[in-house]
Amino acid sequence: MASPANGRFRFSTYQIILGFCVALLLMLLRSVVAYNNAATFLETTKKVAHTHEVLEDHAVLLRDLMEAESAERGYIILGENGYLQAHDAASEATLRDLEKLALLTRDNPEQQKYVTELEPLIHQKLDIMKRNITEREIEGEKMAPEIYAKSGGSEFMGEIRKKMVAFENVQRAQLARDINSFEKNGKNAITYVGFGTVVAGLFLCAALWLVIRDMSARRLAEEDLAEERTLLSVLIETIPHQVYVKDLEGRFVMDNAAHRRYLGVADIEAVNGTRTSDYFTQEIAKEDMESDRKVMVHEDHMLDREEPGVDRKGNLLWLSTTKIPLYDSEGKVVGLLALSEDITERRHAEEKLRHNAEQMERSNKELEEFASIASHDLQEPLRKILAFGTRLKTTCGPALGEQGNDYLDRMSNAAERMQTLISDLLTLSRVTSTARPFKTVDLEQVAKEVISDLEVQIEQTGAEVEIGFLPEIEADPVQMRQLFQNLLSNALKFHRKNQKPSVSVSGKIVEMKDYQLPGVVPGGNACRIMVKDNGIGFSKDYSDKIFALFQRLHSWAEYEGTGIGLAVCRKITDRHGGNIVAKSSEGDGATFIVTLPVKQTTNNNHE
Repeated sequence: MASPANGRFRFSTYQIILGFCVALLLMLLRSVVAYNNAATFLETTKKVAHTHEVLEDHAVLLRDLMEAESAERGYIILGENGYLQAHDAASEATLRDLEKLALLTRDNPEQQKYVTELEPLIHQKLDIMKRNITEREIEGEKMAPEIYAKSGGSEFMGEIRKKMVAFENVQRAQLARDINSFEKNGKNAITYVGFGTVVAGLFLCAALWLVIRDMSARRLAEEDLAEERTLLSVLIETIPHQVYVKDLEGRFVMDNAAHRRYLGVADIEAVNGTRTSDYFTQEIAKEDMESDRKVMVHEDHMLDREEPGVDRKGNLLWLSTTKIPLYDSEGKVVGLLALSEDITERRHAEEKLRHNAEQMERSNKELEEFASIASHDLQEPLRKILAFGTRLKTTCGPALGEQGNDYLDRMSNAAERMQTLISDLLTLSRVTSTARPFKTVDLEQVAKEVISDLEVQIEQTGAEVEIGFLPEIEADPVQMRQLFQNLLSNALKFHRKNQKPSVSVSGKIVEMKDYQLPGVVPGGNACRIMVKDNGIGFSKDYSDKIFALFQRLHSWAEYEGTGIGLAVCRKITDRHGGNIVAKSSEGDGATFIVTLPVKQTTNNNHE
């Protein structure tokens, strides 16, 4: 019985040992499976965190590169050192971002290949911007429009952005897949970790430790994602340019404060679900819908397109708009992202550059004409002619006879007229070369002082001069005096022989609605001055010609003068950002209308 008993005992023992071994083996296998799942879970967590870090540095790189480009444009247009410093800082930041991105992607062949392709493009873009800035520093403000026009940065930058957006979409798609794997592996790890025996306790503890560790990593990753989303929302909300997102139906699904200000809407929830047609005319909405369709249907990126626009109040402005398609994790277009920058100031600056270039060209041409005749070599012979003519008349006058003295007088008169002509040319050139800063000028007081200076001429002609309302404006006081001096002198000089001169001077403040002066923005105030006389007048055909240099409508014998006075008047009004026009007909007097800005804005520099 013992043997059977012993045999059964041994069998039972073997069975128990076998069962225990099988159970232990199963638990070991389960523990191994749980451990592998936990390890995979941890690896996926690291991969997700790494991808987030790559995307974050990638976004910072694009932002710094765009800031460098914006600062380069600002410096080319305005030439201010602040833009140059901002460009240098952004360029250095871009290189640091690129170096960091290369370090982050060194263990990923696909990402490393992309960075290798991106590096020369960014270095090339930075070199182009550096050359443009260097050329701007050498050539100065006069070449700024040409440098800006030939820079070609927008298209090149567009290719870089397109490449970077494509890379970001691929990485985000991979990130979505990793997150799905991340969640699946987490569930598997938790499912397999739950078996506990004394023998498998160590394995269970190890697995639990791994799970706890991975859960902490996941929690940190989720916190980082939440913080990233919050930071992104804050950044988008505080960006000074308009940012908005539309779905495939053209409805706004997200925007920032700048876009809501443009739409005239204060509540963030009021914009969601609306369309462009809810805020603007059908014509504007149709154009916007067409551009959206090109982006979302044809995937045609719209980069930095400059176009005129209006806000909800009807104010005219210029916008630089970028629209790019938005893709889901599968690469399907689900909407568009738009960035719109108000470039009205920049356009005004460009217009100012163009105006200054035209004025400089006109001034240079006049100075060339002046330099060819009004030089020291021309004045010196005239002084000698007058001096020796006087001596000749004093010492040899009786011997020359009546005809000889007549010839001598004619020669002296011609020399004096030549001196007057040179003096008037010098006056014309000094309108810009000796210009003084603008300050508040009482035009009525200036007109009265000029009347006082012309008192002898007024008495000789028996003229009546009436001074009406004239306002205060910002101007060069010396040139305002010169302007009134020339206009009133002409009004007194060109009077009818059988009629006493009558001159009236008046002014008023007008709002520039119908047309725009170079120195007054639309809707701004201007001073309109009218100088009216009852003189001989002139033909309408000469209304613009009389402001040309040396333009005379009468011979020297009839009316003295050099034909430069009105040219000086036009040069003065041009420098002040205004204009001058003349209205008249023969024998019916003349009216000169001068329009000048009341305030010289910081955008105006007509010197």
